[in-house]
Amino acid sequence: MAPLPLVFLGASVSRLLPQLLRPVPSATAAAAAMSTAKTLKSVDYEVFGRVQGVCFRMYTEGEAKKTGVVGWVKNTSQGTVKGQVQGPEDKVNSI
Repeated sequence: MAPLPLVFLGASVSRLLPQLLRPVPSATAAAAAMSTAKTLKSVDYEVFGRVQGVCFRMYTEGEAKKTGVVGWVKNTSQGTVKGQVQGPEDKVNSI
């Protein structure tokens, strides 16, 4: 009995091998691409005071959408509001 050909998702390995062995971009090219990307930032926060029952979460969500950042916000059982905001560093700093 002849051995079965190796198959990867219906294609023979010999046909896929050249695609799987493509050259990896150099470290210099990767570093250049990373240097042009914006620095991302993530901040966890907790707000104390009268922040529940005054639409603080809704206000925070609206400001985040206007600014172009993402995250979450929730009331806690201790009467505070906790959240996290993520995005480009300059936008996170502005919110």
